[in-house]
Amino acid sequence: MADEFDVIVVGAGMAGSAAAIRLAKGGANVLLLERGAEPGAKSLSGGILWGHDLDAIVPNWWHEMPIERHIIRKRFGFLTADRALSFDFEDGDWKREPYVAHSVLRAKTDAWLAKKAEEAGATVVPSVPVDRLLWEGARVRGVAQEGESMTAPVTIVADGTNSRLSLGTPIRPNPHLSPEATELGLKEVYQLDRGVIEDRFQVGPGEGHAEEWVTGMFAPGVYGGGFLYTNQDTVSLGLIVNIASLYGKNVYSQELVEQFKLHPTIAARLKGAELVEYGAKLISSGWASRPTAFHGDGWMVVGDAAGFVFSNGLVIQGMNYAIRSGILAADTALEAVRAKDASAAGLAGYDRRLEASGILADFRDFERLDDVKWNPRIYTAYPKFATELFHAMMTETGARKQPVRRLLKAARKAAGLSTTRLARDGLNIYRRV
Repeated sequence: MADEFDVIVVGAGMAGSAAAIRLAKGGANVLLLERGAEPGAKSLSGGILWGHDLDAIVPNWWHEMPIERHIIRKRFGFLTADRALSFDFEDGDWKREPYVAHSVLRAKTDAWLAKKAEEAGATVVPSVPVDRLLWEGARVRGVAQEGESMTAPVTIVADGTNSRLSLGTPIRPNPHLSPEATELGLKEVYQLDRGVIEDRFQVGPGEGHAEEWVTGMFAPGVYGGGFLYTNQDTVSLGLIVNIASLYGKNVYSQELVEQFKLHPTIAARLKGAELVEYGAKLISSGWASRPTAFHGDGWMVVGDAAGFVFSNGLVIQGMNYAIRSGILAADTALEAVRAKDASAAGLAGYDRRLEASGILADFRDFERLDDVKWNPRIYTAYPKFATELFHAMMTETGARKQPVRRLLKAARKAAGLSTTRLARDGLNIYRRV
């Protein structure tokens, strides 16, 4: 059968649509397939979109893309059962165009990006749950769905963390995700009047606020971090939880979300808000979840499916890597189509581009971060240590004042931390971060 397309892209998320836009603008006959009823229909995920990787395919995109708010402030902190300690970071550059970070709701942004791909000339087909890649020996010739084949010299796999097309294949031989290298994102969205949002979070029209929290209040042995960010007229909040830490704990993930949102500090953010959306998403854990290779004969893998999600247990960044890797795969595919060489050697430029772009360097540099990220004391002892210390420093009891060194010692003991353990953990963080 003759090839029907130059390139097939599976998955109309940010990676897949970015690839399709670049390919179509480059003159390729590209097919973009999406499992959902329409692009964005199954995208609960949202978050903070950083940087300007989209500049390469949609100039001044932030004027047109359905973003929520541009973030002007980030708050980082620790939560224990009834205390909160945090600090804010604000930057004047964040308040001026081109804005650095934006809160987004993926159901809107993904639909917009897929429309951009269609406008550029890509064939966008939703409601296609692709069954498998078409393997001919070690080469991929396209995809199959319900007995029908769609073929192309190059196939770009962009179907997310739980990649149906790559798991259990030569791309990722293990048919299951590793619980140690996978996290569970739990998210709820609350409707709130935009004026209330702007007053409560002290932001102006179009401005946004984001928070990340290290939590020390969950069930013993369960590790995770909380997040909250403002949209136009909603507030998104939730948790990122280590899946392996949930095993055998007899704890339901939704119970953890309830603990988080009922904390006095978080509950105050939600006063008067109405729950309108909730769900969960698997998140790959960076370098540990990477495939055996990022390209081969007739295929490349991008975005979440490639493990291009940076997570340090508190901050998660994936959308920027998804867009960038999709564009780089598209540039490689355009070269291969023009040269009529979609072999592994013909697609080797993808890895070179990943290297030159800094994506591979980012994940290599933080390859051993899990030793820090899932250190149990990060989620238990250190929130208690920090809040005990500041409680002692800031509370007036009428008792004799103590020097800071004694307060540090008392807080350390209250948190069950030895001086040796503090030193070792500090050294471990220094070496890996």
